[in-house]
Amino acid sequence: MSKLTFVQLDVFTGVRYEGNPLAIVSAPSSSPLTQEQKQQIAREFNLSETVFVHDVVGPESSDSSLVFPIDIFTPNEELPFAGHPTIGTGSHLLKAHPNHQTVTLRTKAGDIPVVREPNGVRLRVPINFKVHDPYVHPNAKSSVIQPDLTEADYVNGPDAPEAVASIVKGMTFLLLELASEEALTRVKPYSERVLVPDEHLGEWKGFSSVYIFAVMEDGVTVRTRMFEGTFEDPATGSAASTLCGYLAKKKGPGEWKFRVVQGVEMGRRSEIGVNVSVNSGGEVQKIELIGNAVGVMGGFVEI
Repeated sequence: MSKLTFVQLDVFTGVRYEGNPLAIVSAPSSSPLTQEQKQQIAREFNLSETVFVHDVVGPESSDSSLVFPIDIFTPNEELPFAGHPTIGTGSHLLKAHPNHQTVTLRTKAGDIPVVREPNGVRLRVPINFKVHDPYVHPNAKSSVIQPDLTEADYVNGPDAPEAVASIVKGMTFLLLELASEEALTRVKPYSERVLVPDEHLGEWKGFSSVYIFAVMEDGVTVRTRMFEGTFEDPATGSAASTLCGYLAKKKGPGEWKFRVVQGVEMGRRSEIGVNVSVNSGGEVQKIELIGNAVGVMGGFVEI
């Protein structure tokens, strides 16, 4: 029997017991894990994501970035990229290596440099950004499933299609816009996952979910909630990046900054910073994700 060390953080917050919990498991080459074992461990933690950090590769001088291969698992599947796992893991590794200003996370979606900031960390999101044709989901606005919402609560009305966008291939969100923050508080969890069909997404098929949002009067702050069926996620960096990419694209060429606030209704307030660059052709060129993380607990995983 082997023991692997783990830490648990709260991400997109500097306050313990707020934000989004994340487990980070050290997975050295001396104790190799199979995909099945990683999935079992992630299911045991039962958090929205668990990260497995492998042995460092690459340069180790103080003026260069350490490279850490990582795997990201939900309780049900592996993901190519997710926001709160990369922000949390980057923050944890930079605290463990105080002489470095940057670490690089090698994910299935590509290498992600994470840079130390005064109040957290910043990373460039790997993107293959695409806005798909709008989609009418049969249950997303159902009056049976959402009995506390009225027709006036939907910006696009109760029957119109809603925006669909992907941050990378295999990571897509149905972006459901509500008219007010107050309406957002009345949203109920869904009885089953709101999925965008693979045939609607083509090459971008894979994980999909619903991200419900309301833009505040300042045009910068966006209040959000994210559901996978009955499960509500207190902070979703990939969804926030997707949404802000979509909103920035609507604004047009330029540099756009957003502040996404999620998890309030759960008592786990999370604050997610997103910077988006839109080029002269109106395409999303760069997305940066900004956030903080705080340690909560640690221990051992027996395998």
